[in-house]
Amino acid sequence: MANLFRIFCLLALLIGAPGAWALDSKVTLNDYHHDIWTGKDGAPGEISSMAQTADGWLWIGSSNGLYRFDGMRFRRFEALPGEVAPQRPITALTALRNGDLVIGYIYGGISVLSKGHLTHSPSMLGGTLLGPVSSAAMDQNGVLWAATGHGLLQLANHEWRNVGKALGVPPGRVSNLIIDQYDQIWLAAGQQLLMLAKGGQRFRTVLSGYGVINLSESPDGRLWLDTRDKLVPVPPQHRGPDKPRPAWLAQSEGQENGLFDRDGNYWMLACPGVCRSDGLGSGPATTLTPAAHPDSRLDQPWQLSSLTGNILFEDRDGSMWVGTQAGVERFRNNRLTQARLNGGERFLSFARDSSGHVLAWAKPTGEIWQLSKDAPARVVERGAAGNFGVLGNAADGALLVAGVDHIERRYADKTERIAYPPDPDKPSGDVPVARIMDDGRALWVTISRRGTFRWHDGRWQTQAELGLPPGIFFAAPGAPGAMWFGYNDGVVLHFDQGRITRYAPQGDHDVGAITFLHGGDEVIAGGSAGLAVLRGGQFRRIGAIDPEVLSRVSGMVIAANGDHWFNGGKGVVSVRAADWQAAVAAPDKPLKYVLYGVLDGYPGFAATAIRLPSAIADADGQLWFAGVSGIAQLDSTRVYPAPHPPQVKIETLVAQGNRYLDFAQPVTLAPGTTSFRIEYTALSYTMPEGLRFRYRLEGVDADWQDPGARRAVSYTNLGPGDYRFRVAAVNQFGQWNDEEASIAVRILPTFTQTRWFYALCALGVAGVLYLLYLLWLRQATMRFATRMAERERIARALHDSFLQSVHGLTMSFQTALSGLPEDSVARQKIERVLLLADKVMEEGRDEVQDLRSGAMGNGDLAHGLTLVGEVLQESHGSVFSLRTAGTPRTLESQAACEAYSVAREAIMNAFRHAQASTIQVELNYGDDQFMVQVLDDGKGIDADVIRNGRTGHWGLTGLFERAARIGGHIAIDHRAGGGTRVMLTVPAACAYAGQARWKRYIPRWLSR
Repeated sequence: MANLFRIFCLLALLIGAPGAWALDSKVTLNDYHHDIWTGKDGAPGEISSMAQTADGWLWIGSSNGLYRFDGMRFRRFEALPGEVAPQRPITALTALRNGDLVIGYIYGGISVLSKGHLTHSPSMLGGTLLGPVSSAAMDQNGVLWAATGHGLLQLANHEWRNVGKALGVPPGRVSNLIIDQYDQIWLAAGQQLLMLAKGGQRFRTVLSGYGVINLSESPDGRLWLDTRDKLVPVPPQHRGPDKPRPAWLAQSEGQENGLFDRDGNYWMLACPGVCRSDGLGSGPATTLTPAAHPDSRLDQPWQLSSLTGNILFEDRDGSMWVGTQAGVERFRNNRLTQARLNGGERFLSFARDSSGHVLAWAKPTGEIWQLSKDAPARVVERGAAGNFGVLGNAADGALLVAGVDHIERRYADKTERIAYPPDPDKPSGDVPVARIMDDGRALWVTISRRGTFRWHDGRWQTQAELGLPPGIFFAAPGAPGAMWFGYNDGVVLHFDQGRITRYAPQGDHDVGAITFLHGGDEVIAGGSAGLAVLRGGQFRRIGAIDPEVLSRVSGMVIAANGDHWFNGGKGVVSVRAADWQAAVAAPDKPLKYVLYGVLDGYPGFAATAIRLPSAIADADGQLWFAGVSGIAQLDSTRVYPAPHPPQVKIETLVAQGNRYLDFAQPVTLAPGTTSFRIEYTALSYTMPEGLRFRYRLEGVDADWQDPGARRAVSYTNLGPGDYRFRVAAVNQFGQWNDEEASIAVRILPTFTQTRWFYALCALGVAGVLYLLYLLWLRQATMRFATRMAERERIARALHDSFLQSVHGLTMSFQTALSGLPEDSVARQKIERVLLLADKVMEEGRDEVQDLRSGAMGNGDLAHGLTLVGEVLQESHGSVFSLRTAGTPRTLESQAACEAYSVAREAIMNAFRHAQASTIQVELNYGDDQFMVQVLDDGKGIDADVIRNGRTGHWGLTGLFERAARIGGHIAIDHRAGGGTRVMLTVPAACAYAGQARWKRYIPRWLSR
């Protein structure tokens, strides 16, 4: 009953623990996936100890110091800045329940690694150097115990005390110190095995007369004593129910000679080499000699890195590790097992016999093998050697055997023979048949160099008679009486009772040359470039993160629950039913799958040359896949527990030649740093080669980056600021890490990158701009002074010469006028001319004043223009009129001057050149704008003159310039009834006096 209870506890442990599954004992050591790392791979030699801490790291102790291994790279342990890792040979490693690692040295002393930080205990006992530490442990009270050459030691107040005598331990060397799940302390002293109960005061002897090499627990919790020659059960010393071996105890340390894996198989290093005896941990509690007759062994120099093994260790996912004199080795399960044939097989065709077993006809050997789950492959029939001859199954389950001279349809109780179609060119001889299949109503065969034939209603039909193009690469039955054919150009044909439907490759959904077809309710086409499903009358390609996984598919098995298994370019692809349906419904989304490739025991990649289905399932749920190097078997009935998810770690950050290891606080980099390199990894020892990563540097990367399996990244052209680097990983089973790793990085700015520097730069720029402004102001002042001097010179010239001359002429006319009668017509005309002259002189004086002051006073615009018009109409015979609209308002001085000048120029042009009978001036004082119009009914102005002016004349140009100076607009156009209109419009803000100055500079539409 006690043994049954222990077995029950063991099963409970295996079912309940995540990833808890030992190596398959039905597989020989030679059939495990076996990796070897030696010095050329960076592995240390003379390995003495191994342990796995709670954070997932695998630690290796050697004569060359402490190493840690992530499954891909060995790294010597680097202490954090300010701490020193002793460069001494290591004799013991113990992983504690709290996640710490205890390190024992050959020359005495112990270090404790906790969260990356090292603390060291003294290497002296009193005044004596400690001897080698063989084992170390920490009890539930946090007391550190050490088994050394000087006896049993305790560390208290950072000082070692020899407590062996006080606790009843014989003097001399002690070893094999362990603390079990009952908090009992066990150790070996001389020929005695001693135990200290929880809360006990003294050790007591449990066994004596044994030279203890090892103390090891089996998975059910029983303790065994290994003497190298014998395995002795230790009588249990605890009270209460048995407790299975806890995981923390299994991963706490390696064993020197022998080790129980979690399935109870006992691994040994005394063979020599490595050997295994199966099931001892679940057997009776009796003395055993496992090394005498092991169930499996590796004992040849070419099978191991060294026949001298030092340490055995099982990690938390069930892989077995061996530390040797030359390096490190790992044994792990292959999900696939290779069927061992005689060798020399190049082509394989599959079928099922009447018992449901799979038959494989190997070519060119001509042997037909029966493949079984629990038995080696065996030859059941020998056919003719050669490259032709295939197997198949009929729709009714019969075995189809296409031999060299006839076809056999075999049932359990009878065999039918069918002759091949006659060959007129070769009446006799072997028939090179390459394919045989049954569509439920007819039999199809393909004969090399002759094509494909159909046996229906007792006669053969040729490919040409059926309307099928030559060059069929793959064929598969569909519904009864229907077939699917694939070609090298990607074309798929559907033959249904003589009706042929053609499916041509289409753009992104083209899968290349057809390598596989599956008919029925779900039509699937595999090609050299991918996999596609027939939906909506066309084949739609299935997406995958790695497109190569679905390329060159040549076989498929669909389980009863809808799971799909594909044999493809990288191995076996497993797709759950729900994931397959999701991919078919949305082909653009990546397919979720699990790949079993060469790292899982697959023989190369899927065979395609034979052009036959390369995958088949037997009646026992075993799946068989033909690869280019053999046959792989997968047990679809066995559920392997998923391993622990990968645990992502950031190892180092390197910047400007400095290495940073401590990421508990943000990493602060020196000013001027523009680049750094980060090395990261993920702890997943089942198949670390299959890990894929993604990372992101916040502040630089807009989204996650996918580097594949690469474990380092460099960033350049970085500026000062705060960054956060994040990294995550996923294994080949689609498991993402539980928690991503991240570090904060701060790059300090140089002085030229600080805000103070930018402020000083801004201040400097402002100072330069101010100096430039002063320089411009000085130059503008000088230009203005020069301009004013020139204006004064012109004003003096006008006043002293021109106006004086005009005044003299006026005086002369006044003198001549006095001699004329007061009522004479000539006198009246001369008086009007003199009035105009007075106006000219007044304007001249105004111009002189404007030249001297830069401004012109306002006046009565209507009166001034009326005077001009009346004088001109007397000498030219045209009728002049002026009218005003709106309430007259005072104009801004410059606007009044320019408006007067524009209107006067337009009036004078109308009188002199238009030959008009009437000339009219309109002044419109609007709320939004001021307008002056000069209208005539003359001959008009040539359109080209309006656009370009008249050569040598600047009147029109002057009009536009004057209007622009006051923010106005000139329009010159032809009137509908003949004549010309000159119209000046000025916005109210620019025309009228008393307007806010800022309004003069906003757009006209905005001021409304």
